[in-house]
Amino acid sequence: MLTVINGPMFSGKTSMLISIANANIVAGNRVKIYKPSNDTRSAGELITHDGISVAAEIIDKECVDIIIDDLIVSVILFDEAQFFNRINLMYNVKWLLDLNYTVVCAGLSQDSSGNTFGAMPKLLAIADEIINLKAVCSKCRGINVATRTYRRGNSKEQIIVGGKELYEARCYRCWRDND
Repeated sequence: MLTVINGPMFSGKTSMLISIANANIVAGNRVKIYKPSNDTRSAGELITHDGISVAAEIIDKECVDIIIDDLIVSVILFDEAQFFNRINLMYNVKWLLDLNYTVVCAGLSQDSSGNTFGAMPKLLAIADEIINLKAVCSKCRGINVATRTYRRGNSKEQIIVGGKELYEARCYRCWRDND
């Protein structure tokens, strides 16, 4: 089964991923959590914006070095799925699903310009379950309306790793108005 957690920055994607991991641990399942090497905000762990953390294995963003060395592991989780190589992540997810693993991927389906982001659109297309999260709009303060990520500054690069110093969650209207 493939579950995909989708939403803008600050919507709680990593919190949801950690919650799913913890629920599986309580249920007696062994989990393995991966994060991409280009997510440099923390080393060897996932950390929510609220400061909750859990250990995670850092793997190359090309996603070619997944090793399932523990046959007892049954749940594989990927955070920041949009940062992984699109083709390699899709190959690995399909491979894991064929081996009857439960796979959970969390990430942004759109970048701050509104363009599709990495493998997320393809993951959403094949998901058995989609969890769409929303956030509070940082501009109009609407609750549970922010579906977009807004980036301050003029950079046109698709990937710039950052947090509250660089990004905001916004509803479509406030994101579009772009001020």
